[in-house]
Amino acid sequence: MAETRELITQRTRIQFRIGDLALEIEPMRRQGGASSSDAIFGTLVSQVLARFAEDVGMSLSSVNKWRWVASRWPTAHRRDEVPHYIHEILAPLQDERQRFATLADPPVDQRTGARRWTPDAAKRLMGRQVERPETVQEKVVAVHALVNDEEVASRVAQDLLRRPEVASKAMTAC
Repeated sequence: MAETRELITQRTRIQFRIGDLALEIEPMRRQGGASSSDAIFGTLVSQVLARFAEDVGMSLSSVNKWRWVASRWPTAHRRDEVPHYIHEILAPLQDERQRFATLADPPVDQRTGARRWTPDAAKRLMGRQVERPETVQEKVVAVHALVNDEEVASRVAQDLLRRPEVASKAMTAC
């Protein structure tokens, strides 16, 4: 575990460093109010960043993502013990102070009892679908995602309604 955690820490530093280098090439620009010159400039930025990504053997989408995450987490507020992916999940928090305070105050991991960020804990905080649903609502959301297709949903509903206790509860709830 210790070696794996060290590798994740190294990977996090690498992702932030590549993001920082991409920011040096092209700092983030404010959103909204784009003019035609912004569209031309934006195309040039994309081309420069695409060339950078290609030259270092990375996808442009990875470089752009790491650039954005680096822009949301100034060096002083990054935490080496927290994987880059967690920084990425929490990056959309708009209020800077809240974002930085949130990362510095991890929840208790129910499995280990330690205060640490897990991907699901960060996703829960952000209102995103988790990988390991725990609550009834999280499980319902996961099921809905799985039965998005009408044919699959119909088949699952038929299977569930064959269970007498499920059918009874479903009919009572309607």
